[in-house]
Amino acid sequence: MFQQDPIAKEQVFFKRLPSSPDIVLIGHLVRSIKGRDRGKYYLVIGRDGLSRIQVADGEVRKVENPKYKNIKHLIVYDAMADELSAKAESGKRITNVDVRQGLKSLIPA
Repeated sequence: MFQQDPIAKEQVFFKRLPSSPDIVLIGHLVRSIKGRDRGKYYLVIGRDGLSRIQVADGEVRKVENPKYKNIKHLIVYDAMADELSAKAESGKRITNVDVRQGLKSLIPA
């Protein structure tokens, strides 16, 4: 079942996943639904406990200073940046370029 989110300005159709800490993995595409960054897309780059994750977009929110978001304040999509998750699994450093390329490949301009 594909849904269009009412906040999105562009037409992005991905399957929404429940916002559960067990489902959110490094590399998942998320969108903020609360806060002043509402409507902005990010990639998950880390976890901080059970209910908070670290997100970055590679431009405003860089990997060196990620945004910490409560999982309840995000929409989690089934789209995943495979290169980013593979890099994280192998223990390599994730860069801002990797995050920007991952977002560009998942979200049409």
